[in-house]
Amino acid sequence: MDSRVDGFRQALDSTKVPAALYGVLGLIALLLVTDGFGTQAIGFVAPVIGKAWMLKKGALTGVITMGLVGVMIGACGVTPVADKIGARRILIACALGYGVLMCGTALVTDLNSLLWMRFLTGMALGGAMPAGIAMVSEYSPTRLRATMVTVAVCGFSVGGALGGFVASMAIKTYGWQSVFLIGGVAPLLLTPLLFLFLPESLPLILVGKASQRALNVVQRLAPNWSPAASAAIEQKPAIAMNPVLGLFSDGLALPTLLIWVLYFMNLMVLYTLSNWLPTIITGSGLSLGTANFATSFYQLAGVFGALLISFACDKFGSRIILPVIFLGASTCCFLIGSAGVNPTLVVAAISAAGFCVVGGQSAANAFVGNYYPSHIRATGIGWALGIGRLGTILGSYVIGSLIGAGAEAHTLFEICAVPGLFAALAIWLVARKRSIHVSPTLVAAEPVNVKA
Repeated sequence: MDSRVDGFRQALDSTKVPAALYGVLGLIALLLVTDGFGTQAIGFVAPVIGKAWMLKKGALTGVITMGLVGVMIGACGVTPVADKIGARRILIACALGYGVLMCGTALVTDLNSLLWMRFLTGMALGGAMPAGIAMVSEYSPTRLRATMVTVAVCGFSVGGALGGFVASMAIKTYGWQSVFLIGGVAPLLLTPLLFLFLPESLPLILVGKASQRALNVVQRLAPNWSPAASAAIEQKPAIAMNPVLGLFSDGLALPTLLIWVLYFMNLMVLYTLSNWLPTIITGSGLSLGTANFATSFYQLAGVFGALLISFACDKFGSRIILPVIFLGASTCCFLIGSAGVNPTLVVAAISAAGFCVVGGQSAANAFVGNYYPSHIRATGIGWALGIGRLGTILGSYVIGSLIGAGAEAHTLFEICAVPGLFAALAIWLVARKRSIHVSPTLVAAEPVNVKA
């Protein structure tokens, strides 16, 4: 590893947080707002499209599933590239990609076209989150890493929540197409700001592959540091390592597999609820407005939960807090099915589930973002999210099929309660065994700041 990484971290940790870093954090959070909006959009408009196109119950299962397949491919396929060519370029490309594709989705007129547009959009959406987490982790001071990553990740939940409110207002006046147009224009407007103000990934800077513009941003983030200020240890640069293989070296194999179990289980529940809540709730007799507002509160409670859970993890340790949160997620999913058709109880139960499921996932993203060293960080997060998407695909397909078969709402929510038990066990094992992967090389190169 390059000794200049140590120098960079020391420069960040020894000074006040520069205003430029808050600007970078804000840009990535805004990008993830659009990412969350775009990812959740199909769930909010699915009941309307079903009625407008006179589709059978569950007919949109393939559309939702293929969108999640695209997100999985994007997360797994894009992030190793991010570790090679830099997260900055990937973030800009993803914003442009799903911005254009979301606008294009507003023009589709049949189920097959909608399916393929959601698949392609999902590929672009899938790369934004892990690349954004990697960049925030890389440029945050050690003492604030977990907090800053959590703030950025909360942008995704805010975007999902906004989708419910926007859909409730826009669909009535402009039709379901307006939801996709709004979701497409926003990232396109943000793209020039990403180009101007995002820094380049640190490993690229260390091998001299960053543009002068990106270097200038880095100098504003750490004015007392320069790549040329200290000599590098004469080893092969970490950027030359295969990022995916790096997830299984230096003692990382077992933690990586456990992290994948965690993401598979929790994202299965998170996206199943995000995509199918409006359909399940309206199917039980409540109005579309109630369904969309309940789904929005699910996301908003997740934002509040993420911040509170991250604070609690810093205070009391991830080993205790995160397993309890995922056990709570299991309990809350079960309780949604017991709320019947009482709108107040439904919204309350769904909000509690959002606190644990969405908030717990955001806190887990911060945990994992701090877990891997910088040269494989985007890949570590991306592959965890990608494997998690397998869970979302399975969950969405199973729930969609059960809806089509006429399953009752309480049965669907009871099924959603099971994965939280496995997520709780996986994160407990990872947090308990955190130190097993830390080799002397990694410790010397980049201290890991995950309180267990």
